[in-house]
Amino acid sequence: MTDPSSDHYWLSEFHITQADLERIAAHIRDTGQAHDLTVLARRVVRGRLRHGHETSAPAQPAWAADPSVRLWDPAGKWKIGDHAIVAVTFQKGSDRWYEPLVGEVVNVEVNRVTVQIDALGQPKTYSTQAGHPDDLQKWCRLVEELVKARRGAKDVEAQIEYVILQHGERVVSQLLDALRADERFVRLAGRWFLHELALPPAAPQLAALAWALVGQDAPQPTEALAPLVQPPLAAGDPGLFGLYLGLRERSDLFENADPGQRPRWVLAGPPPGSCTPAHAAYDPHTYAILCLPGQPIPPETVRRLWDLGLLGAILTQ
Repeated sequence: MTDPSSDHYWLSEFHITQADLERIAAHIRDTGQAHDLTVLARRVVRGRLRHGHETSAPAQPAWAADPSVRLWDPAGKWKIGDHAIVAVTFQKGSDRWYEPLVGEVVNVEVNRVTVQIDALGQPKTYSTQAGHPDDLQKWCRLVEELVKARRGAKDVEAQIEYVILQHGERVVSQLLDALRADERFVRLAGRWFLHELALPPAAPQLAALAWALVGQDAPQPTEALAPLVQPPLAAGDPGLFGLYLGLRERSDLFENADPGQRPRWVLAGPPPGSCTPAHAAYDPHTYAILCLPGQPIPPETVRRLWDLGLLGAILTQ
């Protein structure tokens, strides 16, 4: 087998293996935290550079011809949900440097594309060739300079960055495809966790959350809903990912307003159970009184008020 320090290895012999996924799962268990694609890709590359070729079976028998993660290209065609490797600028005082980080496209406009950089927890906006014709040349020169500076480096971290810049489309794409195909892993907003560690909320907690969302029209991300759950969720990622899985299971109550796995949630139906209104309401079709202030109403009336779009109005103090 070719030495992993050579380009030939990464071009033709590298595969994400079952052992890679086992080590990632063990790392998530050890830390009790979710990790983004950049962190996981760096761990895989670091392992090859330190320990050599991995001999265990590939995680998947074949890989897609088209990479699921591409090096950022200002002239490329991008759509929401695409994954890109971008050279992110960092500066401290007079020092300026670049690091290759993986992100997901979250917005596409005529002259710019916004990529959510999960390692930073924030978006970066990049212009496209449609708006600035010389951007492609500038980007190519930048990548060439970054690759040249890291080629043959002795420092392991610089070697890792070289591999991700030069061979990231193969390496990170295989990792993303393998994680997606392995049912042990769950992804939320760019970070990966284990199903087995997630602690979903109980049915009464989800019911109470549904009532807390009545009257809110703006979709909310999962992390914004977590503080609303009562009793509180389990701390950290076990509770957050458990909430995500619980919301997914209750499609009768909660609906994902966005495509992909950066969900924002709205109510899909009326919360279960009864409630005590703060205001009176009547049926605009029959003129029958549906509720009076301070008098509890049954679930069937809750449903009728929901269908009429009045449930939020009668609960607002």
